[in-house]
Amino acid sequence: MDQNFHIQLVTEANAHTQQCLDSLWEEIQTRYEFQAPNPMVFSDFLPPNGKFFIAIDHKTNDVLGSVAYSKFSELQCELDAVFVFPKYRKNKVATALLVALENQAGKDGYSSMILRAGNPQPEALQLYKNFGFKEIPTFGKWVSDPTAVCFEKKIH
Repeated sequence: MDQNFHIQLVTEANAHTQQCLDSLWEEIQTRYEFQAPNPMVFSDFLPPNGKFFIAIDHKTNDVLGSVAYSKFSELQCELDAVFVFPKYRKNKVATALLVALENQAGKDGYSSMILRAGNPQPEALQLYKNFGFKEIPTFGKWVSDPTAVCFEKKIH
């Protein structure tokens, strides 16, 4: 794939990781029309409980977006922190981030990735379907969330 960015595993919180998490949370609040403190904490995505990746522009070193997973069970990880800054969307950044994360999850011994999205995120729902995720019943803390649309993808 000829792209002008690379994907990097992040092992320490920094301004870029927080910027991604905060920007994602702002967008979620706007789309779902509520206000609340950001529950996402970078340390939740550190080994052994998870992994966090960012996409970085080769020329400018700008951070384009992020993706992460956290351990859900011995064989499943939960996809989270999927975010691409609006000016970089439609450039295959999200797909590249998902590929890197899925490869890492497979190396880490997971057999599937699960996630929660929702109807106020139509672009995300389409991205996940295009990437091979299949809709599943709501799970875990999302069972009582009427806006939740949950997915799973088997990792080979």
